[in-house]
Amino acid sequence: MTKLICPECRRENEAERIYCHDCGAKLDRSKVVSTVKASDKREQERKRLYKMFDPHRAKMRLMFFKLSKVILGSCAAALVAMMLLPPMDVPAVKKEALSLSQIGLELENAITTHRTAPLQYSDDQVSEYLGQSLKSKQKALSKPLLDFKRAFVRFKEGQCDLTVERSFFGYSLYSTDSVAVKLAVGKITGANRGGAIGRLPVYPRFMECSEVIFADVWSALERERKLVSKGTAIEFHGKSVALTFAPAP
Repeated sequence: MTKLICPECRRENEAERIYCHDCGAKLDRSKVVSTVKASDKREQERKRLYKMFDPHRAKMRLMFFKLSKVILGSCAAALVAMMLLPPMDVPAVKKEALSLSQIGLELENAITTHRTAPLQYSDDQVSEYLGQSLKSKQKALSKPLLDFKRAFVRFKEGQCDLTVERSFFGYSLYSTDSVAVKLAVGKITGANRGGAIGRLPVYPRFMECSEVIFADVWSALERERKLVSKGTAIEFHGKSVALTFAPAP
């Protein structure tokens, strides 16, 4: 290493110093020369090029990219499979029961007679009622390449899950909208709790953007929504719903 001699005190200083170690005078660094020889530079360049074109490193990179593609492809396939699988609790298609078609009449009677006792229905009863009431609107609810088949509900604590089944060339596709429904001052309000496409859960923020999927079904149930909105309270529990109406004045 080149030593830097102080012009003031003549002390020898290390090459990396800027000021003298003893007197603090500024050193003349113009004489500092690189200790790296041309051969060393060539060796460093050779090593750098070897790293760039090292066959082992190239194989590792190739394996990494192949493995990344396999992992990404597997994740995409898993997501598609989750979207195509039906929900875990899909009810079986039952034959029509005439008694279930009276739910709409029971709601109307409860409003006109000011029924005090709450009306209680299971999610299976409401699902079968929806199957009957929406059957006549099947063509209107069908979309291009997606034929409407049915809609059913599942009640949880404080929450209603509406699932729509549509057919794509004979294969059933399911989409679920989870809503926390409240009834106050003759108005129904709902807070989105997320949903699912098949068995793939959908975050509530993303589900709000896909409400158009269920808009036609909610519109087809306008009569039932108006009847329910005339009640005073609605409560969802596990597999059941209770509707309360105002007593007679």
